[in-house]
Amino acid sequence: MKIYHRSLLIDFIGPMVLAILIMSGILLLDKVFLLVDLLVRKGVGVLIVGELMVYSLPYVLSFCVPIGILIASIMLYGRLAHDNELTAIRSAGINLIVLFKPIAIVVLLITIIMIFFNGYILPAAIYRARNLITDIAQKKPTARVYEGIFLEDFANYIIYIGSIDDRTGKIADIIIWEQNNDQQHPTLIKAKSGKITTSSDEKYIILQLDAGEISELVGPDKYRHLYFSEHQINLLIDDEFVRRQRKHRTDREMNLAELYRRTGSIKKDIKSIGKQLNELENKPKSDIIKFQLEDNLTKLKYKRKEFNQYAAEIEKKYALAFSCLIFLFFGANLGILIRRSGLGVGFIIGLLLFAGYYILLIAGEELADTAKVNAFFGIWFGNILLILITLELVVRICYEYSLVGKIIDKIKKRR
Repeated sequence: MKIYHRSLLIDFIGPMVLAILIMSGILLLDKVFLLVDLLVRKGVGVLIVGELMVYSLPYVLSFCVPIGILIASIMLYGRLAHDNELTAIRSAGINLIVLFKPIAIVVLLITIIMIFFNGYILPAAIYRARNLITDIAQKKPTARVYEGIFLEDFANYIIYIGSIDDRTGKIADIIIWEQNNDQQHPTLIKAKSGKITTSSDEKYIILQLDAGEISELVGPDKYRHLYFSEHQINLLIDDEFVRRQRKHRTDREMNLAELYRRTGSIKKDIKSIGKQLNELENKPKSDIIKFQLEDNLTKLKYKRKEFNQYAAEIEKKYALAFSCLIFLFFGANLGILIRRSGLGVGFIIGLLLFAGYYILLIAGEELADTAKVNAFFGIWFGNILLILITLELVVRICYEYSLVGKIIDKIKKRR
């Protein structure tokens, strides 16, 4: 059996590596057009373009490794079923689950490596790529402002921007707290949409806000709303800010340790804001209390959203890594069912299945980022669904028993 296990490993690893290489080449085509534009139109050096390509590779590999395992498992076990090797193994009284042991050990090691890869190598590569692109590109205001976080790099301002279109500079879901030296409480500025531009001398980032409102205290017990159709805020860019923005990391650029620290810090902020809200709700409802309540409720809403964004990124790093192990058993049992061999069949079925998984992952991430669902459930939904399907396939093929059929029979008996 050891010789047969060794043969299975060789037959699995070869197609897996080939599938990873082919898929990496296909996915990197998306980056090639950008790199060619930098090389030809902007005159960027070949070495720098090559460096950008290297930094793009880890992101591609984070998806291609699970795809490669899925394709290789479909090919290998589909061939075993097609050539009637599984029938011969069953006839010898050997349970098919034994065939998974050597490959499962290898894929488990790959899964552990991918946790480290997704958690530390991938964020570092994305961060370095972003800094390199910032060096190459002409100064863009959107390169200095980040979506989905509380930005405190501008004097007297705390800024939250829900989304940014890097190509047009359009922004949406804007919340700004403006604190002047003579104010005890900050002015709250909200706008649904706007645009980021820079001044002609590139010393200011200009926020042009559309159809929003300004809430402020104008006296000890006087509170007012000002509605505007257009409002402009000029943010001074200094050398210190440029240095800080280079050091700033988005959620995708943070490694696991940094993400855990960040979520821990946000949890403390949420707890602190919740405590302040409880205290304010027990006080008489004057204008100043109403203002503070609205201010804290707004902060709490977006702090929770920010927490979910970072928590979703943590779960995504683990979920993508564990998908390697899930895809092995899913692809293997699917290959046994379809009884087809060949590279073409494995690629077509594997790509279609992974496309469905990717859609679920992206949809779950979007729902988690907007705090519509729990971060764990949003990111892991695709994995959980695959585990349930795989469990049914394994039990049906290896033990000739159907969990779904058993559940259906029980439901029919109760009726």
